[in-house]
Amino acid sequence: MSFTGVFGFVILIIIAIALLGPSKLPRGIEQLRLMLTNFRRSQAEQEPLTLEAARGMWAASESPLYDLVQIMYGAVEHLLELRKRIFVVMGTMLLGAIATAFFVDAILRFLQAPAGNALFIFLRPTDMIWVRMEIIFSAALVLALPVMLYQVLMFIRPALENPQEIAVFKMVAIIGAPLVLLFFIGGIVFAYYVLLPVMLPFLLGTGGSIAQPSWDIRPYYSFVLAVLLWIGAAFETPLVMAMLARLGLVSPKTMMKQWRYAIAGVAFVAAAITPTVDPVNMFLVMVPLLGLYFLGVMFARAVYRPRPSMATSDSETQTNR
Repeated sequence: MSFTGVFGFVILIIIAIALLGPSKLPRGIEQLRLMLTNFRRSQAEQEPLTLEAARGMWAASESPLYDLVQIMYGAVEHLLELRKRIFVVMGTMLLGAIATAFFVDAILRFLQAPAGNALFIFLRPTDMIWVRMEIIFSAALVLALPVMLYQVLMFIRPALENPQEIAVFKMVAIIGAPLVLLFFIGGIVFAYYVLLPVMLPFLLGTGGSIAQPSWDIRPYYSFVLAVLLWIGAAFETPLVMAMLARLGLVSPKTMMKQWRYAIAGVAFVAAAITPTVDPVNMFLVMVPLLGLYFLGVMFARAVYRPRPSMATSDSETQTNR
């Protein structure tokens, strides 16, 4: 299954938990699977199975879906809590979508501005409806991001017992969450004011004297939103590095030693984010990403805490020497 397929499957589970309820969801999955299993058995002229017999067969086959259903049965209380928080996030997104709907045309013109004098067309009668819906949903998602982060943190908090885990949680809640929003917005601002004004005119000129550009407006907005959101996500790199260092999973010294791999990884990410093959656009993406990597090393040095096992092994090694 591809990444998009896995992501879509996870989203469907979250929606199902919110709408059906955690107590009914695993039972519903089992009933649906039992129906499909008995349908295949009827095609092979075999006797239908009861739910108990089917459970035994699924357990014997070591089916991942069977294990997932058992986890759902055992985690109903946690899923009920998750359901409440999902409803809060969905309600926030709904309010954000309603607020965005009043300004959607202004947002559309704002996102068209980096393309300059490009001619926009739409080819299907419903294209502009879908464009507006995509803009509204994307804006609602960004507006709901603070609430989403808060709900995730509050859902995780009761499971933390280790003092180190609690200390990391406090750091993330007090410092990390605001920085996540700040860096994400910084990435969007960089993409809009620096990257897109260079990238879009370059794409406009690729036709030369052979073809005049008339851009389909729906793919254009999908492209612009993808660039904005991916660059915003890429700007979270220093915070991810700081988190790994704070948990003691990676040391700042190791990060610094791997700078060659970092450059190669940044080049790969830049090539994936920028659909153009010209070095100018790749350079515009690579420079800030490399800067963010080294900023992440600085953050890692500030918050690094070696894991107890690692610190003990290091001290023992020095003693033996």
